[in-house]
Amino acid sequence: MLDARARLLLLRSYLLEYTDERHSVTVREIIAHLELSGYSVDRRAVYADIGLLCESGLDIRVRRRRANEYYVASRMFERAELRLLADMIRASRVLSRERSEKMIEKLASIASRHEAAWLRRQNMSAGPHKAGDERAFQNIGQILAALEQGSKLSFVYCQFVAKKALVPRRGGECYIVNPCLLIYAEDHYYLIADHPSHEGLVHYRLDKMENICVLDAPAAPADLTLDAAAYARTVFSMAPARQRWVHLAFDRPLLGTMLDRFGADVPVDVLDENTLALFAPVRVSPPFFGWVFQFAGRMRILAPDDVREEMLLMLEAYRIAGKNRRNE
Repeated sequence: MLDARARLLLLRSYLLEYTDERHSVTVREIIAHLELSGYSVDRRAVYADIGLLCESGLDIRVRRRRANEYYVASRMFERAELRLLADMIRASRVLSRERSEKMIEKLASIASRHEAAWLRRQNMSAGPHKAGDERAFQNIGQILAALEQGSKLSFVYCQFVAKKALVPRRGGECYIVNPCLLIYAEDHYYLIADHPSHEGLVHYRLDKMENICVLDAPAAPADLTLDAAAYARTVFSMAPARQRWVHLAFDRPLLGTMLDRFGADVPVDVLDENTLALFAPVRVSPPFFGWVFQFAGRMRILAPDDVREEMLLMLEAYRIAGKNRRNE
């Protein structure tokens, strides 16, 4: 009985490793593989084992041919999903090259050996900018622990100086914050946190955080209404900025762009046959004004007045700076 169970597991492993929708095996090949492992079986035993594996949930299909062929038809991830995940891992600036390849090997381990070999060859999408160390990756674990435990977080925050050196800010003084959430933006991971000495939420880039530590002190109660996806839509730069509700008018052809930016559920009003408008929460900053400006007059800020005035002042400052450079 023990041998029969071990044989069943061996057959399952063989089918998962050697078969997929593009590669199948005959009963004769299955018997040969089992015999190499010391199991003497006949066709009836193989058919019975395949039936048991199907009953257990393994999706084994048969190709009706002169010699029927068997293969595992569905897995945890489809072929396209594996490729998508591998491309995202290789392109990530959060992960080092070594970490990326380790993660891709883990993906390959749940595919057939044929799909795994194909996945390893698809390295043309590797990102040109990879993390030089594991700092950001390791910090994720600490932050998740703090969020799960509801604890405060302590760390030293750094900044880049000449020659791309990373040095502590505030002379190495520890930042102690109430962690709120992690978001991925601008090709980096950020901790969104409540700092006692700052108004509103503050952003910290994970690869600039050192000596991170989960404290015993409980964090302030979390804002249960804070949604990572909704928050990310308000941000045009991870630099601190105040949030305002902004009324934007835009040409009809830009509707897709606006829905991509603010979400498909944002209410849209019709101003005239050529112009639409919407209200959206925005963290007002120079990058937001630059985003509006890139549409070359096809988008404009209707309200509030102080945000409109701020953009006009920024454009005027840019015009004067450009004029002064031409006169030098």
